Amino acid sequence: MRFSQKLVCSMLLVVVAFFALGGSALLHGDFLDRLAASAQQEQAQHGMACQVVENEMLALLRQGDGLEDAALAAIPAKLTAPPDQAHALLRAGNNGDTLLYSSFPAVDGLDAAEPGSLADTMPGPNESVITRAAGRVWRIYGSDLLSGVRLYTAFDLTEVFDARSRSLQRFLLLECAVLAGAALVTALLTRRLTRPLALLSRASRRIADGDYGLRTGIHTRDEIGELSENFDQMAAAVQEKVAALELSVRQREDFMGAFAHELKTPMTGILGYADLLRTMQPDPAEQREAAGAIFHEAKRLGALSEKLLQLLHLDEEPLRLTPVNLAEAAAEAARSARPALERAGARVRLDVQDAWVDGDGDLLADLALNLLTNAAKAGPGGEISLTVRQDGAQASLTVQDHGCGIPADQLARVTEPFYMVDKSRARRQGGSGLGLTLCQRIAEAHGGAMQFESEEGAGTAVTLRLPALAGGPPALPPAKEDTP
Repeated sequence: MRFSQKLVCSMLLVVVAFFALGGSALLHGDFLDRLAASAQQEQAQHGMACQVVENEMLALLRQGDGLEDAALAAIPAKLTAPPDQAHALLRAGNNGDTLLYSSFPAVDGLDAAEPGSLADTMPGPNESVITRAAGRVWRIYGSDLLSGVRLYTAFDLTEVFDARSRSLQRFLLLECAVLAGAALVTALLTRRLTRPLALLSRASRRIADGDYGLRTGIHTRDEIGELSENFDQMAAAVQEKVAALELSVRQREDFMGAFAHELKTPMTGILGYADLLRTMQPDPAEQREAAGAIFHEAKRLGALSEKLLQLLHLDEEPLRLTPVNLAEAAAEAARSARPALERAGARVRLDVQDAWVDGDGDLLADLALNLLTNAAKAGPGGEISLTVRQDGAQASLTVQDHGCGIPADQLARVTEPFYMVDKSRARRQGGSGLGLTLCQRIAEAHGGAMQFESEEGAGTAVTLRLPALAGGPPALPPAKEDTP
């Protein structure tokens, strides 16, 4: 059963239950009011009949006449004409088993010729009972008079009960009409209320089929509107995750393709020169050239392997951060880069200030070393500046060269794996295309970012920005006193 059908049935059940309970209570209360009203009139008439009979009996006693059965039987006839539905029954004897007078109609159960037929249902003194006989309903009152005489009066309540039956029939018809109207209105309201749920269901199926850009667009100021908004946010998050996965897959495929290409190029040179040495007898100059080429390409393969291992290490193991002075890491990188800078005819101008960060000193020094070696390869000779500063809550390390620069349309791609602005020059210089990628990963692992500014023919400035260590440099442990 669908949710809308369950909702309609539940609402109809509630309406029918409460309507039936309310209607039943109303009808029952009205019936009791009618019974109470008729009982007041009947009790008054019964009391008047008892008073008349007793007065006549007292008159007989004052006249000296005995209370003979014949004289008593004549007393009810002297009663004033009772209402159409009032009837009298006069009995005598210790148990009231001697019939003296009856005005009851000759019907089954109330036949004057069979006075004992109602003995089990007749009320006691000052009591009343309601009984059914011959298809009619009677209320009978009983009272004891003088000398063991008992007077019964009966009143026909059939009309009161018939009126209740007619009211009940009208109520049932009304309830059927209300039920039909409520079913129609509830079905329309339920359809309108559950329409957003149907839209959400269709949207979820389409998103599951791959339409990740679909949104429900339901804007209502209720829980369904809130659910729709959360659903759209979830769909947007799913779309972002799927896009990120697709991008990751493309990047992985691009990485593998570029990696295979980068491996193939030096391997081709190594195999070619090795085959030359193996199959031919070159002169010493050619041998030196072939050996130099093999050494150069093997060295580039070694650098490529080292960069890949560093990237894998960053991806697989979390960093152990300790307080690091960025100025010391920059000075160490400058010392390590001195041989490469001398070969390129370049020199480093250090302009550093203490800047403490939480990080890995070796990785930060390696980042600065990569930036210096890239700057040395960017142009023939010249001065490379290495600057470290701390400005409030941020520390920065900047490497500035005056080399060939990077075209503006390629500046955003320089951190992609194996991307080289000038591939032929980079390969001649032993570049692997992973240096800036590694720098970017190191910066991200430290919660920082890298910024590139470049102008063709004027040089490039690369800035690493990291959160500075709160509270400044760590406190040094107290020095131990020398004991004599």
